Formats: sequence, C-alpha cells, structure tokens
Amino acid sequence: ALSSLVSAGSALAATEPISDPSTAVERADRIGNATQTSSPTGPPVTAPPTPAGGVSTEMQQVLDLVNVERTSRGLVPLTFSPELNVAALAHTQRQAADGAIYHTDPRDGSDPGDRISRTGYAFSTWGENVAAGYRSPEAVMSGWMTSSGHCRNILNPAFTELGVGHVTGGATYGQFWTQVFARPLGVPRPPGTYDASWC
Repeated sequence: ALSSLVSAGSALAATEPISDPSTAVERADRIGNATQTSSPTGPPVTAPPTPAGGVSTEMQQVLDLVNVERTSRGLVPLTFSPELNVAALAHTQRQAADGAIYHTDPRDGSDPGDRISRTGYAFSTWGENVAAGYRSPEAVMSGWMTSSGHCRNILNPAFTELGVGHVTGGATYGQFWTQVFARPLGVPRPPGTYDASWC
C-alpha cells in the first residue's frame, strides 16, 4: 500500500519517509499567516457532495482525534467550519483526481489561502495538512503526528477552526485526506503556548 502526507502553510517540501517503509510524507515548514484575506484566484469553490448534516464519520473522527491531541496539552479544541470543510473537500477531490498531493494547485496556482478565501472565509491565519494512502482516521492522524510539520499545524495554539476532506478512491493511493486549519479575522488568539518538545 502506498501512503503520502503533506503539511503546509505556504510552502511545500519534498517527499520524506516516515517510520512505515510503505509510507511517505511531504511536509511544509511554515504556517501561512495573513492580516486580511488574499485575492482569490480561479473559479469559486463549490461544495462536493457530503453526507446528511455535511460531516462524514471519517471527518468527525479526524476532528475528535485532533482535539484529543490539543486538549491533552491544554490547548483549546477546534470546531468545524462549514467553509473550511468546503475548501478541504474540494482540494481533496482535486488531489484524488490527479493521484498526487500538493498545496499549490498545478492547474491554477492557488494555495490554501486562496482556496479558503474563495469560500468567503476571512482568516487571520491558516495551515494545511494533506495525506494519501492512509486507510483510517487513526492511521492518518498517526502519520501526521509523527511528522513535525504536520504535528505543528495540529498543535498550533493560534487556530480555532478546522475543515476536513476525505475521498475514497482516486488515482494511485485510494484514500486522500486534507486538514485545513484557520482562525477567523477579528477573532482573538486563544490562550496557549506551543511547546517545541511536542513535535
């Protein structure tokens, strides 16, 4: 089985192996920040089909696992944002169709900030993790938590909201995942301090 991960804010780095030899991660070392929304590029994002209520079992499990990691370290739990879910799901579908994972869309050059802005979400900060090949929420979260860039996004005290995308199928990997983290513009930064020993 093939697996791959990418974490990012505004940069994308090369593939690197993690503990499982059949798994590879791609990482990014920065979290994107902005004081206002950037100008969107490309067509507006439309929501991919979602289950009744808009949140699948896998999406909810990813949020729950993220919040276990955060609250165990004294950080505020994240809540779902419908707009971030739209951005995450649409990006996951694009990657599944391409059989690849990335932060900068090769078709239109959009980055996570652009995709978030297209949904109408005004952010003060954002981050993105992507992955492919992991067969369950627990497996992908384990992969993300054992990779420093992904772990830093999950445990960033500045974030308050999350969007999750999950697609079964697609080329090469069979499973694609996206986490989109953000805090809305004008919302105060929550309490909490990141500890480098966590990741």
